[in-house]
Amino acid sequence: MTYARFLGLFVVLPILFQLVRYRRTLSWKGLAPMGLLLVVVYAATSPWDNLAVKWGLWGFDPERIWGIKVGYLPLEEYLFFGLQTLLVGLWARERLRRVLEAPEPRKHQATSTGTREPRVEAEEVAS
Repeated sequence: MTYARFLGLFVVLPILFQLVRYRRTLSWKGLAPMGLLLVVVYAATSPWDNLAVKWGLWGFDPERIWGIKVGYLPLEEYLFFGLQTLLVGLWARERLRRVLEAPEPRKHQATSTGTREPRVEAEEVAS
């Protein structure tokens, strides 16, 4: 399997699914923080990956990549950084939105049987 096919099947398709699934709640304002996250991801990951390939810690089969390289990394690796960040970011954004928009649980109220939580009077606390 080529790197591009892997990205298409396991990263791009799930991103497209999320975009369709959550289209009603997506906005440019809501997606803006992911732009900053992408900058951080590329700044942190690119140097490390380039050095790892340069030092021979891992590499890429030339027959499974497009052949376009930036530094020591194929273009597909840079696409992976960004697309994977978007995939996880879209998922996390939706989970966070659901938590923040969930109605607050109602406080437990006394039942009609007359049972109530014991109250502590101020005089009792002082002693």
